Amino acid sequence: MSIQWTDDWEAETQPTLARLIKSYIDREDFSHAVREILRLTELLILSNHLTEAHLIASAVYTLVKDFQFTDKGERLALQICTPSTLDVFWNVNQSTFPRPKRAPPSHQKDPETWLPQHQWGKYRECTRTGWMLEHVGLAEPESHSSTWRETDDPAMLAMCARLLAKTTTPCTYPPDDLAREALEVAQKLYAKPDTPREECGWGPEKPKRQSYLLYRRLVVELAIRLGELQTAADVLGQGLRQDLFTNGGGLSDFLMVPGIYDVLPLLARGGKESNPFFIPKEDAVVMVREITAALELRAEHGRQWALHPSKVGWGELLDRLAEGAWKAHRKECQAMGMKSAKDILYDPASEEEIAAAEEKVGELPGDFKEMVRLANGFKGGWHFFAGGIAGIRSVTTEGGRYTEVGYEHYYDELGDIDYEMIQLEPATECDSFEHFIVPPRYWKEGRMRAGKEVKDGEYQYWHWASWSGSGIRHWDSVRDFVCSCVEEVEEMIEKGEEEDWEPSPYVDYPGEVDKA
Repeated sequence: MSIQWTDDWEAETQPTLARLIKSYIDREDFSHAVREILRLTELLILSNHLTEAHLIASAVYTLVKDFQFTDKGERLALQICTPSTLDVFWNVNQSTFPRPKRAPPSHQKDPETWLPQHQWGKYRECTRTGWMLEHVGLAEPESHSSTWRETDDPAMLAMCARLLAKTTTPCTYPPDDLAREALEVAQKLYAKPDTPREECGWGPEKPKRQSYLLYRRLVVELAIRLGELQTAADVLGQGLRQDLFTNGGGLSDFLMVPGIYDVLPLLARGGKESNPFFIPKEDAVVMVREITAALELRAEHGRQWALHPSKVGWGELLDRLAEGAWKAHRKECQAMGMKSAKDILYDPASEEEIAAAEEKVGELPGDFKEMVRLANGFKGGWHFFAGGIAGIRSVTTEGGRYTEVGYEHYYDELGDIDYEMIQLEPATECDSFEHFIVPPRYWKEGRMRAGKEVKDGEYQYWHWASWSGSGIRHWDSVRDFVCSCVEEVEEMIEKGEEEDWEPSPYVDYPGEVDKA
């Protein structure tokens, strides 16, 4: 089941319900999935499936155990809060759909005071005439009431509608006669053929879409204030069909227009013909059932990782890494002289080579040795896989340029104990990535000294490049890093994404380089 929620006209694929559920139960950091689930509730509201929206939102705030941290106690990438749209939804429909007790506060401290101010601020944004001068090169006409009747110029019609609807006193709106005239001007503008999207552009000299010149959000609100609810539904549907949620009409903006809940049933009557984001009732019921089941599954049994060692062995994992990299990054692989997926993996290391490496740097992590027995490292690219890792070749404890970064990152866990990191060489020439392992014995000693739980064999793998500027990237093992590489390329393949690559001027590629 696909979910039409993208604002990107260029997107080739749509997210699916199955992918959304997998991203929640499969990922250690579930915050992105929760954000998408909550966005889905907004689409359900837009489709007038209020019961289904409430059931999913309530399940999120009941079953997600922690809104700030992962199961391992690491901070989530995104803070899970309550969208303001849901606060409005529960406020408008509080007798039918009460706000869940565990729902964290939205960003606003006092919603009763904030909401009217926010709604007026959004209204005022639609009526700015200085914006028209800056972006369209059009100044205010001397008499807008006569000008709009005599012109067919889209920009001038939009300017006149803005002037008629404009107010300057906070939280006040125009009288009905001016609002009705502004609505009439807008309808004249929207009745004209629109400029093709490919002909539009930035700057006063370029043509503009109608929704860019006059946000439909303003016209929807004017129609509601005048009691013309069907007109409001028609204008909203026209905007969704022609411009999605772009040009000042984000989904959350529409759902916070005063009185919008009186319009949604009328919009829903037309189904997808009126609203390309419309979700049929039977699909909404399936969404509630399957998303709730996923939330319950993780709440009761924890993360359901598809690449867990009990499900996927090293052999399959490495094969999937090679096949995925060859499909997702074929141009760069070929430029580096590779002929097939098997060239991405190095030949296995012998027991004698493993023993020699351990004589040099100390005991290596068990999972890392399992990998090198099958493939002594794998190749990456200038950026993808951070250059890959060269297995036990050139392994050392001397430390690279960025070792200090790792010591600083792990200070809370390891303190000032005297320990050495193991450095791995990148497998291919790359953009300054360096790879390290915090050995299990040091990891255990530091964690125990800090009074934290630790299991035998636990350790950390991390890599970093000076230009990244966002701290190190770290995993609980080399295997976890390899899993993340597999997830990356397989997700690219599933979404039909192409590699973002062009030949680097700093690399001498041995293979053919496609410069097209």
